[in-house]
Amino acid sequence: MTRRRAASIHLSLSALVCTALFLAFWFVLYPSPLFTAVGGREIFLVLLCVDMVLGPLLTLIVFQDGKKYLRFDLAAIAVVQLVALAYGVHTLWAGRPVYLAALGHRFDVVMANEVNPEELVTAKASLPWFGPEWVGTALATDGAERERIVLSALAGADYGHFPQHHVPLATMRDEMLAKSRPIASLTTYNPGRGDEIRLWLNARGANELNTVFQGLRARSEDMTVILDKRSGDVIGIAPFRPWD
Repeated sequence: MTRRRAASIHLSLSALVCTALFLAFWFVLYPSPLFTAVGGREIFLVLLCVDMVLGPLLTLIVFQDGKKYLRFDLAAIAVVQLVALAYGVHTLWAGRPVYLAALGHRFDVVMANEVNPEELVTAKASLPWFGPEWVGTALATDGAERERIVLSALAGADYGHFPQHHVPLATMRDEMLAKSRPIASLTTYNPGRGDEIRLWLNARGANELNTVFQGLRARSEDMTVILDKRSGDVIGIAPFRPWD
């Protein structure tokens, strides 16, 4: 076997693994456009470069048919590549979005590593495994608990980060609609993108007259949640700025 053929086989196997991971993260764990909103795309690109470049490149460098200790060299390359791959996958898994939480006036993307395990024990809940869940939130009735969450919110962890205060999203319908804004306001936050907004709505059988929006706060890039103006149902997450 030639050096280039060995590297090509290694590259093909790496591409197969990366494609499978991409499909899992893009369509299940980080459904579009959340990959962009939470910064997962950058992490995946690093993972892709390491897996697609480092391993095959090292194989190209060290491979020589009949070389003594060739198996050891290839095994060492495989171990390095697998360790890098495992680290990248673990990082993406730990940082996956688990809740899209309505606060009434906006939505928050809550990541897996932002939820304290103690809060899950209190809520008698577990984190979603196959993509984020849309949830509503209810204000704490206990004064001390309410103060605790207010202080936590100042540090970036609001009610959505506390599963014990999650409620079905439908229970917040009236509050969400009352605090939503018309699509006309969205165009002012995204100058020059009016046609894109209309195309996004039309692709989902909606228009500016029957929809409203709220902001979605995310780690990397804030986006927009489009709601049906009458039912309050979520139509989708749009990649547009929701505020100044």
